[in-house]
Amino acid sequence: MVETIEQYSAPLFAVLLAADLALRSAGFAPAYSLRDSLCSVTMGVFYAVTSALVRAPALLLLFWLARFAPVQLGFDDGPLVWIAAYVAVDLAFYWYHRILHEVRLGWAAHVNHHSSRHFNYTTSLRQSFVEPFLEPLMLVPVVLVGFDPLLAVACLALNFVYQFWPHTELGGQLDSFGRIFVTPSHHRVHHAANVQYLDKNYGGTLIVWDKLFGTFEAEVEQPDFGITHNIETHNPLRATFHEWIAIARDLRRARNGREIMGFLLQPPGWDPSGSGQTSRERQRQARAAAGLH
Repeated sequence: MVETIEQYSAPLFAVLLAADLALRSAGFAPAYSLRDSLCSVTMGVFYAVTSALVRAPALLLLFWLARFAPVQLGFDDGPLVWIAAYVAVDLAFYWYHRILHEVRLGWAAHVNHHSSRHFNYTTSLRQSFVEPFLEPLMLVPVVLVGFDPLLAVACLALNFVYQFWPHTELGGQLDSFGRIFVTPSHHRVHHAANVQYLDKNYGGTLIVWDKLFGTFEAEVEQPDFGITHNIETHNPLRATFHEWIAIARDLRRARNGREIMGFLLQPPGWDPSGSGQTSRERQRQARAAAGLH
């Protein structure tokens, strides 16, 4: 099922990429950087290889867990069940994505997706080889409430297909559509390092989760793509491992178990001295400087 979705989505990706390149060549947005794009594609290949290796063990785990579900809802139960499964998977993705940003171990696995100073369709390929080991975990609650593992995995694959197209500097909030669904404007905010944009717009397909859980931010000022401390490299190995190295460095200076757990589980930027700069602390400081509360 996943292979079929990937096979049929490839032409769509090719059309979107061709259109994006054409519009950029006409001056509607900055051109692609060859070195940056090659870095992203290389990381995408590592991600794809790991995903292929993890797929079978992940399915076995989900089928084992499905035995404990109160009901079994699958493809044969009709379109309403498919829609319900997709919404459940999208909600699970929201919280999974939020944890990746707000827990430092998760951020180490995810930061490379944000490490590019560019924002285009090759950026969407910039993934960590670690994430395929984590992605099945988001489906555990979906399976435990009663959705068939194959249906859950298919919905997640479709969700990832949807997430490709908002990775562009072209296109806005799309009015009524953008009140419910993630658009390029929403996702540009998510990839920006502007203080007010940090840790915002986690949604995969539906932006309503961000509005419901207080993480929505509209695009107002021009996004500055990248991370708060840009690594300025096109080396895929450095882009992949730089945050893991930073964690190891911090753990060496930890003085007790509390600090060890803090460096692993607190938000990125946390420091036991209280002088850290997490996203929320940066935003509080910016509001205070502007006289806001």
